[in-house]
Amino acid sequence: MWYTLALLSSLTFGLGGFMMKVSSSKRGSTAHLLWGLYLSGTICFFTWVLLTDSWLLNMEVILAGLIIGFGTAIGNLLFMFALEHGPASLTSPVVNSNVIFTIGLSMVWYGEELAFFEWLGVSMLVFAVLLLPIDPNEKLRIRSLTWYLLVIAAMFLFFLRNGGLKVTEELHLPNAMILFISYFFALIWFSIEIIRRKNKDVACERRKIGIRWGLGSGIFSFLGMQIYAIAVANGPASIVAPIFSTNSLVVALLSIWIYKERLSKLQAISLIVLFVGLVFTRL
Repeated sequence: MWYTLALLSSLTFGLGGFMMKVSSSKRGSTAHLLWGLYLSGTICFFTWVLLTDSWLLNMEVILAGLIIGFGTAIGNLLFMFALEHGPASLTSPVVNSNVIFTIGLSMVWYGEELAFFEWLGVSMLVFAVLLLPIDPNEKLRIRSLTWYLLVIAAMFLFFLRNGGLKVTEELHLPNAMILFISYFFALIWFSIEIIRRKNKDVACERRKIGIRWGLGSGIFSFLGMQIYAIAVANGPASIVAPIFSTNSLVVALLSIWIYKERLSKLQAISLIVLFVGLVFTRL
């Protein structure tokens, strides 16, 4: 069951990521996109907490929620800033490599063990995720020290989100409540960011596009993160985390299908490695 949930978390979170790409292609405001995402996500998590009667408010839960919320909100911001200083071909795979830390945390700290084929499958999944964004037509040499600082910080912050949910699950804390707090924190952060900028440099139509697609993205982001949290609670994070990280492949496949983007040789290899890796993790 946990394996199916891990695949479903990747699919749903990937759909949310694709909506963010749609907003970007339509020149929607990034700040308003993220505001809309965390608004609908907060509402969804609040509703889920009430429906599952998992409301719990103490210092441990609040602290965990703030840490994970900081990871997701500031991680997204730094990732976007990094794209301004270096190619997506390197930025995306370096940031996505945070999954390696989650695997290490699960195995070293919590004693999870992988069989040979599981090891092989997980390695192939990580390789596929890192290989996918590489564009052979882009210059991969980066001179900017700022880029290195941004991607390293973003990588660590996303680990706070993904690895943090493994830690909170092991502490028997309610992850739904923690995710509600984290999304609410991010909502407040981007509300302040929008107010601070006073929207002088953002046209009304761009704001509407960002908010519209952000609201839709937030619903799928909620589904992806909540299903991921359930999968981590029922299965080994050393396998669940790399499967979840393949959500970037969902975005790529939808982009190829909807926007008629061409599939490069490296992307084709990445997809083949992905499917073979998924098979190995089940052997």
